[in-house]
Amino acid sequence: MAHKEADELRMTMQQINSFYNNLRASGALKMAQELRNSGALYEKTTLLQNLNKTMVAPYQKIAKCVGPTVPKSALSDFANVTSVISGIPTKQISQIFPYRFQNNSNFFKQIAKQQSMYKEKMNLWNEYFEKAKYKVDQRYRALIPVINLLSKHGWVITPFFDADQLFQLKGKPAKYCIQYLTEYYSKDNYKYFYHEFDQLLDDFIDEDFDKGYLEQLKRMRKLVQEDFTNSNVLINTAVSILEFKYIEVIGSVDTGTILHQRDIDRYFNHHKNDQRSAFDYLRFYSLLKTLNKFMMYQNFNVGVEKTKFTRHSVQHGRFDPLRYENYDFIKVILLIVATRFCFDIYNLK
Repeated sequence: MAHKEADELRMTMQQINSFYNNLRASGALKMAQELRNSGALYEKTTLLQNLNKTMVAPYQKIAKCVGPTVPKSALSDFANVTSVISGIPTKQISQIFPYRFQNNSNFFKQIAKQQSMYKEKMNLWNEYFEKAKYKVDQRYRALIPVINLLSKHGWVITPFFDADQLFQLKGKPAKYCIQYLTEYYSKDNYKYFYHEFDQLLDDFIDEDFDKGYLEQLKRMRKLVQEDFTNSNVLINTAVSILEFKYIEVIGSVDTGTILHQRDIDRYFNHHKNDQRSAFDYLRFYSLLKTLNKFMMYQNFNVGVEKTKFTRHSVQHGRFDPLRYENYDFIKVILLIVATRFCFDIYNLK
């Protein structure tokens, strides 16, 4: 009799572990995807902490509520929580419960116990991320001279550009860095540029009054796809959209605010010490510095053949269109992309 009970217990535990391992595998895949999507280490740490709470507390609550016979409410709660964590539909979770699990309260207690053990392991990862964060921040903040160099020449680093590529530019002369960005966005028939342009089109709208600007962007995308030299007659429109989008994200569309270099400078100095990860800081820094450079006042007395490529010279017709290069249009569109996706500046006051 004792052997029979032991065999049944062993079989039950095997089924529990089999079910739980499948659940953990699915949940781990989902968690791994979330970790990949969160760029900064401190975001990963926060995510892990939230997952710990989500993956432990609900199961412990369920385990406390079950008795010798598992009530339907506990089964329903278990299915719902398991679905949220694993990504498996609730109905499917309910259907794969073996009958013996529904009458075995130890199953639910075992799940809660294993989740608690998992939480302890995850807390060790949290400690690791906290220790690693400082080193990573220092490593990436060392790229600021590269950002300064690129910004000086009108190149902004968007959230879609892999920051690790900047290490290849560290200590390199300006000519090399400019050529690197130019080739990156123009190679394979502007593959990476079009990818970022399309991301902008898919996620441009914040308010109803964005639709007209979005229609302009769509037409611009079509025209440059047909012939990239069409970009020369689209730069003015792109510059006006850039100003609109910046004013919108700082929450000042319905005011008398316009885009001034002094305001960008003041804005950056006010927020440059806000708490943020190195990744976010690099993009925040790049956007504000590149915008600052692009908004510089130009002395028109030098003539249209010598003025620099800035918002001031373009919008006032003091930049000879014959001097446009293909990458000038790319630079402006990337500034719009960076502004749209730099959530660090949204509604900051």
